[in-house]
Amino acid sequence: MLQEQKNKSVLSKCGMFGLLAAGVLFQIGCAGNKDMQIEAAEVSTNKTKSNVIFDDSWLNIVEGNMPLVISAPHGGTIKPDSIKDRTCGTGVKDDNTAELSFEIEQAFAKHDKKPYLVVAKIARTKIDLNRDLEQASCKNEEVAYTWGQYHKAIESAIDEAIETFGYALYIDLHGQSHPVRRLELGYLLKTPALEANYKGTDAVKNSESKTSIQNLINNSENLTVKAMLTGENAFGTIMEKSGFPAVPSFNDPFPKEGEAYFTGGYNTRRYTSPDYPNVFGMQIEANFHGVRNSPENRAKFAKAFAQSMNEYLAFIEANLTRVK
Repeated sequence: MLQEQKNKSVLSKCGMFGLLAAGVLFQIGCAGNKDMQIEAAEVSTNKTKSNVIFDDSWLNIVEGNMPLVISAPHGGTIKPDSIKDRTCGTGVKDDNTAELSFEIEQAFAKHDKKPYLVVAKIARTKIDLNRDLEQASCKNEEVAYTWGQYHKAIESAIDEAIETFGYALYIDLHGQSHPVRRLELGYLLKTPALEANYKGTDAVKNSESKTSIQNLINNSENLTVKAMLTGENAFGTIMEKSGFPAVPSFNDPFPKEGEAYFTGGYNTRRYTSPDYPNVFGMQIEANFHGVRNSPENRAKFAKAFAQSMNEYLAFIEANLTRVK
């Protein structure tokens, strides 16, 4: 049975979203939260402080009416001159993922539904919103507030979804251009763990607790990791039937030797962790050709995605006990 939603989000329980002081980034851990830290995110509660730079146009937030929360951190194109470029990590843009997010919103509208969206419009060269604050900002205090606003928006969407529906399915949307043209569904399991899960070997027992759908498995008497990754009702399998190959899925249960594959990053780890017991999900790495490379393909994908997600959610809800 799903654990009852707590009155406040994990961030609220810390008493603050974060603190920047004396030019040093501090990481503040929540009481009772051993596996996750809340990064320093605001210079102070006063947004107008001189070293805080933020513009509402840098984030696009859509309030939804279904238990689906989608974030897209790497598709932004806005490059404010007032913010210096990041000096650590990569600044590679996930082309057209912001546009794909809004196309998905339009596709769901035809079903009288709307997912929650948190879409970054600010470029990754300025801030990486799929990293902890130190890596996201490269210790540039000026973008700490932006990082905080982005993650507060995700927190708020998750809280609202859980309050209304009892759970939230979280998806972090990205793009990749690997040689094999397929969706890469990242459940926080590396290729050996995916293979072990599919083959049913003992090795999977050591990996299940790390998967991004573990909260779902914990709250269902019928569902298993294997079924939700490679079974007939796995999201990858449903998308494959809709014309968009995916890994893992029934016919493509794990990447073959030498095939590139993204397992999922900071956002997926954070929002599907035990600290969010009513949240589960995945990172989706959408291939460029056939999905993101043209308005026509984005619309085609979005239509299939909405239909597949509706089917997937119906299956989950049939096997899930909710407490509101």
